[in-house]
Amino acid sequence: MGAWSGSVFGNDDAADFSFEFDGANTVAKVTPIIENALDTVLESTPYLEAPDGAIGLAAAALVVAWNKPELLGNDVAYAPEPWPRTSEPLPEQLRTKAAAVLDRMKDATGNELAQLWSESGETSEFAAEIDRWQSALS
Repeated sequence: MGAWSGSVFGNDDAADFSFEFDGANTVAKVTPIIENALDTVLESTPYLEAPDGAIGLAAAALVVAWNKPELLGNDVAYAPEPWPRTSEPLPEQLRTKAAAVLDRMKDATGNELAQLWSESGETSEFAAEIDRWQSALS
């Protein structure tokens, strides 16, 4: 699975996603990167591949961390730095989509990433990380 922790950035796909923000220092440049990752998850039916899920989770976390960068904690080494990139607010639709992605990722049906965590016997760690970001989004 390429994961070294249950954190949303604790896997190869999400860490690599951070490189997409190189040179993206405005809301106008950041928004499409995040929105594309969120939309990929939301449009992946009936089956969501693990890499797309991992990137979608990272994108949702970045939306939450835009106003609460301290939530990145130890993940700051793998998240885009600095975060947020500007003091401009993100479009509200990203918060709505981030919430929907977090909900989608909790459901293992048609969700390869959740299934892989289940097979590893560490579903509770994966679910707790999603819960952490959901709680911070509200």
